[in-house]
Amino acid sequence: MASASQKNSGHAGHPHRRWRLSDKKKHHADTVRNDINVTPLVDVMLVLLIIFMLMTLIMGRGHDVDLPKAANYSQEKDKMQPVVTVDLEGNLFVEKTKLGPVNESTLKEMANQIQASWAAPKNPDGVGRIYIKADSKVAYGKVYPVLMYLNRELQLQQIDLAIARDAKEGGD
Repeated sequence: MASASQKNSGHAGHPHRRWRLSDKKKHHADTVRNDINVTPLVDVMLVLLIIFMLMTLIMGRGHDVDLPKAANYSQEKDKMQPVVTVDLEGNLFVEKTKLGPVNESTLKEMANQIQASWAAPKNPDGVGRIYIKADSKVAYGKVYPVLMYLNRELQLQQIDLAIARDAKEGGD
């Protein structure tokens, strides 16, 4: 049988046990909650992170052109060097910025942009290197002045040429 103090307290159980819920604190549906549920925020942020990671893999660097195909190519990792592109019309691009037709002034502007990207490199291994993209149908005479200017004025350590992997190779 329960003691008189337990009967008067209105709570069943041991007399020395603390009860977490009291009669004074009643939760209503209208009250504002003070705690923040971060689970939806974390879910949304993880989805955005995954989308961002996939988009960076899909996005190519430099201006998009139809690259020549080759069966033999290097497996070397990208050094994040500046990308110089010559399109079918003979326009010169640095990264995605169009400089115009290949001439002395656009070549000087190209050199300035390349040196600026080397001054604040994304990867220190890319300093002194250039990545050249040229359309597969562009005449070599439009790419030659770019190569000669880069070699003569910037004294490059290495020029990397962009190619597309040949679909016939390995049964792909």
